[in-house]
Amino acid sequence: MPPLPPGNVRSGVPLAPFTTWRIGGPAQYLAEPGLDEIPALLAWAQSAALPVWVIGRGSNILIDDAGLPGLVLLLRNTLQDVRREGDFLVTGAGVSLPRLAKAAAAEGYAGFEFFIGIPGTVGGAVFMNAGFGPGDPRDTKALLHSVDLILPDGSRETRAAEALHLAYRKSDLQLIPDGAERPLVVGACFVLSQPGDQATIRDETRRHLQERKEKQPLTRPTAGSVFRASDGIPAAIHIQQAGLKGHRIGDAMVSLKHANWIENVGHATASDVRRLIADIIDTVHFRAGIHLFPEVRILPP
Repeated sequence: MPPLPPGNVRSGVPLAPFTTWRIGGPAQYLAEPGLDEIPALLAWAQSAALPVWVIGRGSNILIDDAGLPGLVLLLRNTLQDVRREGDFLVTGAGVSLPRLAKAAAAEGYAGFEFFIGIPGTVGGAVFMNAGFGPGDPRDTKALLHSVDLILPDGSRETRAAEALHLAYRKSDLQLIPDGAERPLVVGACFVLSQPGDQATIRDETRRHLQERKEKQPLTRPTAGSVFRASDGIPAAIHIQQAGLKGHRIGDAMVSLKHANWIENVGHATASDVRRLIADIIDTVHFRAGIHLFPEVRILPP
């Protein structure tokens, strides 16, 4: 193993506190790098043949009970720059989506309100085209102009949003397996194209947040929506119709408030959640002939 690179690289750090499910074993190595530190860390991981994983606010992921081998880059407290440049809002990848929504509102621009209740970061939103359901125009793609990337060789590149081929919960970044050498999103540029009255924007933002509070178990340890729609119909409808609300394996339970959310109701393990996901897939397929596909990323795959 090559010597550790300069910077605060720690070993054996539990990852559960950094996930919204509060589930996951330790990272072999973990760093919280600034932008200028990332190339050296990637080079070190490459020289040591270590996989690299990226965690923002820890939503939409399920980390194995054994943890993650290799290097974990934790960006929840770094890459936090937000600034306006003309008709654009430029942000770091670690910026939370609620903060992005508030920044756009502070500039007097609408269209970002739906981000207020999504517990992820800009980097994650770009990676999976975060937003509402299939066919709904409220998604990252509708606002994204370009992304800043650090490539596996440590070089920087800016790509137009169109080059990522964003679609419902998809981007070309997902074509490279988790842990492999893929471009790392370090920033994004969003278009400010819908000027609006700040009071109206605030009201719309509150409406979005209130709607989420009413329909989703936001106060519980969850990871957000577990499955993506596979036939144009929200997965929650299929799960509810299969009678699975409240279904529980260990301390992992299908939410009584929203059937497409799985709650950690105590000390759930990744194994509990994986078994529950498999049970949901099998039951819905048996009862409705519909195959559900997880939206949550299971790490390692």
